[in-house]
Amino acid sequence: MKKGLLILSVCLLSVGAEAQGLRVLQQNVPQEVPFAKPFTAQIILSHPQGESVRLDEKSLSPDFSLTDAQLHPIAADTTQADLTLFPFVLQKSTFTASFALATEPGITTQVSIPITVTPVKLFNDKELREIRPPQRLFDWALLLCILLAIFAIICLIIFWVRRAKRDAVTSLGTVVDNRPPHVIALSQIDALVDSGLWENKQYKLFYITLTDILRTYLQRAFGLDVSADTSAELLRHMKTVAPLAPLTQTVRTFLTSGDLVKFAKMIPSEQTRNQDVNLLRELITQTAPKPPQEKPGEVKS
Repeated sequence: MKKGLLILSVCLLSVGAEAQGLRVLQQNVPQEVPFAKPFTAQIILSHPQGESVRLDEKSLSPDFSLTDAQLHPIAADTTQADLTLFPFVLQKSTFTASFALATEPGITTQVSIPITVTPVKLFNDKELREIRPPQRLFDWALLLCILLAIFAIICLIIFWVRRAKRDAVTSLGTVVDNRPPHVIALSQIDALVDSGLWENKQYKLFYITLTDILRTYLQRAFGLDVSADTSAELLRHMKTVAPLAPLTQTVRTFLTSGDLVKFAKMIPSEQTRNQDVNLLRELITQTAPKPPQEKPGEVKS
C-alpha cells in the first residue's frame, strides 16, 4: 500500500513539474516540401502563465534558412510560433528548433521533424523560354527630370538672349538728358501721375517708381549713391549732406508711407498718394539750386 502511494506521488510530481516547464503541444509542419520554395511551420508551446518564449535560431537545422519568425501568445500559458523556412537540400532532412523561456533560458524544449525535400518539377513544353537575367525597367522619373532640365536650360538661354537684345536696343536708344536734376525729377513725377498705374490699382509699382525718383534725384543732385540703400541707410546718408539734413523728417514720413505699401501691402487712399507726391515735390523744390538774385541797381545786359 505504501509502495503504491509512493509511486503515485512521484507521478503527480512529474506531471506538476512538466506543467511548470516548457513543452510542445502541437506541431503543424509539412512532411514534404518542394526545393527552394518557402513553407510555414507552426508550433504551439505550453509554458507557465505569464512567461514568454523565445526561439534559439542557432539551434535551427543548417538545411533550412529561416526568413521569418513570429511568436505570439494565444493564451496565458500558450504561445504559437509561426516560422517561414526555405529548404536548400534535395534529400530527406530533419528540421530542428529549440525554444526557451525568456526569463529562464535553462528551461528549453526542442522539436525534431523529418521533412522530405522534393526537386522542382520540370516541364517539357516547347513554348517555355530560357531564363534570362533581370533587366532594369526604364526609369521614367529620370527621363522626366532630364527633360525638365533641358527645358529649363532652353528657357534660360532664351531669357539671356532677349535680355541682351533689349539692353542693346536700350543702349542705342538712350538719350542723355542734360536738364538739371530737379527739372528731370519733377517731370518724372508728372509722368508717373499720368501713367495710369494708380488707376489700374498697381499701388506697389507706383510707390516703387516714386521712391526711385527720389533716389535718382539724390544721386544726380548730391552724388549720393542710395540706389541699394534701405530706408534707414538712406536717411543716415542724407544727414551727411548739409542741404538735406533739415529735411530728414520729411523724407522719413515719405519713405514710411511707401514702405507700408511696398512691403506691408497696404492699400493707400488717394489723399495719401497726393500727400506723398506733394512731399516729394516740395523736397525737390526746396533743394533745387536757387536762381541768382539781382543786386539793386544792377542792369541786365
